[in-house]
Amino acid sequence: MILDFLGKLLFLLSGSQDPEAIKRRQLRQLAREIAVNRYGRFYHPKTREISGGMGKFFYELYKIAAPAQLFLRNAVKSALLKQIVVEAFLGKDVEAVKERLSGASIAERAQSLDPRELTRSFDEDMIAFAAAFDSERVKAIDCCYNQILSMTRFVTFDFFALLKKFDPRIIERNFTRPPRFVNVPGTRLVDELGDFLETLVEMDPGSDWKTILKILQTYRNGADVVNFEQWNRLQALLSDVRVSGILELMIRHIENKPAWRLRSKPLTVSIAEKYLETKQAELRAVLNTVISAQAKARRDELVNAVFGGAEISGTQYYTEAAGEPFRARNLGGFRYAAAVHYLLAFLQQVFRPGLRDLCDLLLIRGKWIHHEISRETSEQAHLLTALADKAAAFDADFLEQGRYGFRLRVSMPKMERDQTQFALVTTLLAEVDAEALALINTALKPIGVIGKNLAAIQEGRQTPSRNLIMNWQELENVSIVPLAQRIAEACATIDAFISLMRFLTQ
Repeated sequence: MILDFLGKLLFLLSGSQDPEAIKRRQLRQLAREIAVNRYGRFYHPKTREISGGMGKFFYELYKIAAPAQLFLRNAVKSALLKQIVVEAFLGKDVEAVKERLSGASIAERAQSLDPRELTRSFDEDMIAFAAAFDSERVKAIDCCYNQILSMTRFVTFDFFALLKKFDPRIIERNFTRPPRFVNVPGTRLVDELGDFLETLVEMDPGSDWKTILKILQTYRNGADVVNFEQWNRLQALLSDVRVSGILELMIRHIENKPAWRLRSKPLTVSIAEKYLETKQAELRAVLNTVISAQAKARRDELVNAVFGGAEISGTQYYTEAAGEPFRARNLGGFRYAAAVHYLLAFLQQVFRPGLRDLCDLLLIRGKWIHHEISRETSEQAHLLTALADKAAAFDADFLEQGRYGFRLRVSMPKMERDQTQFALVTTLLAEVDAEALALINTALKPIGVIGKNLAAIQEGRQTPSRNLIMNWQELENVSIVPLAQRIAEACATIDAFISLMRFLTQ
C-alpha cells in the first residue's frame, strides 16, 4: 500500500514536468493571450480558425497595395531605381561636380585643354565627387533603398492568393463587388501568415516615407505609386498590429509551437558604394573616349600635314593590328608600331622623292659661303637614306620566319600553359619596343638637323647679311617650283613629322 501510494505521488510529481503537459499549458496560455489581445477577433483558438475579420483586414491592405503592385513589379531588379535613390541624396554642390564630369562638359573642356590638363582637371573633380560619399550619406542612401525594398516586398505580397482562401469568388484587383469572407482553418493560412509577418517586420514605420514616395514617383515618371496619406494611415495600422504580437500568437497556436520565434535578418543591401564605383568607371570611360577622339583628331591633323591626302605605304608586318593579340593579353602590343609605320612612309614617300631632291639641288648646285652647314646637311641626308633601308629590314623581322616573327609565333600558343613562354614573350616585346624607339630617335636627329639647316638657308636668303648660298638665281632657274616655296613647305613638313613622332611616342 505504501509503495503504491509513493509510486502514484512520484508519477504526479514527474508528470508536472512532462513536455507535452507543459506544451498544453502554454497553448492554453496562448489562447488566453489571444482572447485579451485587441486583435483577438482575428482568430478562434477553440476551433483553430482564422476569422473572416482577418480576411477583411487583409482586404483593406490589398486595396492600397494592388495599384502599386504594377508599379513596383520589377523594382527590385531596377538599376534605374538604385541610381535615382543615390542621386536623391546628392546635394547641389555634388550635382555641380557631377555636371562637370558629364560627357558634354568633358568634351567642351577638351576644346581648350590638352589631354594631360584635362585628365588633371577630371581627377580633381573625381576626388571631390568621391569625397561626397561619406559614411553618413552612404548610410542614409542604403537605409532609404532598403526601406524601398521592404515596401516593395510588402506591396507585392500575394494578397490575392491569400484572400481567395477567405472568398473563392474574389476577382483580382476588382473592388466593385463586396467580398464575403468566411472563417478559414488556421493550417491553411499559417504559411502565408509567416510570410506576411516577415515582410511586416522589415518595414520601419518611422521611415521618411515622404522622401521614399517622392523617389518612387520619379522612378515611375511622375505617377504616384500610393497616396501618401493612405500610406501613412496604413503604416500606423501595421505598426499597431505588429506591436500587438497577434500574428506571432496565432502562428504559435496553430502550429502547436509555443516557443516559435520569427527568424528574419534585416535588409542590408548596399548600393551607395557600388554606385560610386560604377559611376567612376563610367565617367573614366567617357574621359578616355574624349581623349581618344582628341588624340585621333591630333594624329590625323599631323598625318595630313606630313603626307597630305596621299595613300600611306609604311610597315606591313610590324603594325598596330599585328600587336593586338598581345594587347588583348595585357602585354602592351607593339607600342611604337604606328610611329615606325609613319617613319618608314616618311623616309620612302616624303624624304626620298622630295626632300632628298631639294637637298641635292642645294648641296650640289649651290655655291656655299659656309661649307660646315652644307657638309652637315649632306651627312644627315645620307644617314636618312640608310635608315630607310634599316626601317624596312626591321619591319621584315616580323615575317613568319623573321627574327622576331618566328619567335613570337612559336611562343604565343604556349603562353597560357607555360609561364616561361609568357616571360619570354614579355621580354621579346620589351626588346621590340626598345629597338623601335631607338630607330625612331636615330631618325629624328638627322631629320631635325636638316629641318634646322633648311630654315637657316631660308632665313639667310631673306637677310643678305646672313646669306649662306651665293647663286640663288641660278638655283631658281633650275627649280620648277619656286625655291622659297619648296623650302618653306619642306620645313613645315619636317616640323609636322617631328611633332607626329613625339605625339606617337610620348
